Amino acid sequence: MSKQAINETTHLFATIGARTERGGQVSRVSTDATIDDLGLAVVGDIVGYEDGTEATIVDGAGFAAMWGNRPVALVGSQLSNGDRIVIATQDAFGITVRDGEEIPGLFDPAYSLILSDAVRAGGDRA
Repeated sequence: MSKQAINETTHLFATIGARTERGGQVSRVSTDATIDDLGLAVVGDIVGYEDGTEATIVDGAGFAAMWGNRPVALVGSQLSNGDRIVIATQDAFGITVRDGEEIPGLFDPAYSLILSDAVRAGGDRA
């Protein structure tokens, strides 16, 4: 019996120092969580640019990874200025999504954790 290939994509967590397409860098985070002593970024955290401008992370992991009721930022997260995080400063942690798998709120700027998500996932508390 042959094994069917499973296609999946891993989206690494963004931390302090993660880079964007336009040369920005995650510069301020609001969590106390760290990976390799680098602060973990979430939606709402700040990316700085060499010219002094800043942008806000607007989407992330959705229900798959939350910290303080905010989605964790990922490689692929969009920013308020249209830029996107493209390079992580760590390669050990992230989320893996199999083809066809739906994760509520993944890369959705309108996502917020609601009770129905917790119930659908089998939880008994929001």
